[in-house]
Amino acid sequence: MSPCVSLSPLDRAETFRYLGMMEAAAEEDLLKRLSDCEKQLLKHAVPRYTYCVLPLTRTESVLYADTLLLEGSDIRQHLEGCDLAVLLTATLGIAVDVLIDRTQKRDMTNALILDALANTAIEQVCDKAEQQIQETMPNRFFTWRFSPGYGDFPIASQPKLLAMLNAARQVGIITTDTHLMTPRKSVTAIFGCSHSPLPKRRQGCSICQMRETCGFRKKGAHCGGTESNL
Repeated sequence: MSPCVSLSPLDRAETFRYLGMMEAAAEEDLLKRLSDCEKQLLKHAVPRYTYCVLPLTRTESVLYADTLLLEGSDIRQHLEGCDLAVLLTATLGIAVDVLIDRTQKRDMTNALILDALANTAIEQVCDKAEQQIQETMPNRFFTWRFSPGYGDFPIASQPKLLAMLNAARQVGIITTDTHLMTPRKSVTAIFGCSHSPLPKRRQGCSICQMRETCGFRKKGAHCGGTESNL
């Protein structure tokens, strides 16, 4: 499955969070730049996603989504109580990478703004994809999204998830030797599905592998993708 979604106007507060500042502190010139950059980004973005729903099987210390080994105690805990796992990957498309790279050569400020807007946009795509998927599974209960690199779920799992999703063919996402995705503004994630209500899971900075080096935490903020436990 490779459905498309359309982008709505982007969340200004989230974009300013990625820029590391408050919207109230933005001067008129920056606000105009942001509006102009948003128009460019929305023109170039081709948001797409693909997903699959897999049965979960467990042994004493191992968790599989179909034949995919899910490594790490955090992902096992995250999916506790679930009988299904939804694998999701989403992207804004390669044209956004090209736009940011091209802009970076002539206007670094606009490039930074475009990058922040793209981060906001890909999260919106994931939110809309998740909503669409959940609407096909009525009377079910879901966890939040959990991505490779979060907690002790290894980033090396990225290529395996993408292969399971046939992402290169479905939405044009591939990985580098260091497990980074191309196009860059892409996301992979897993969320669990259960017949019964699920307890709230631990979420936030406290289990993120980027905790010690995160630029958001150094500024007393957080990335916006999770509840903060600063």
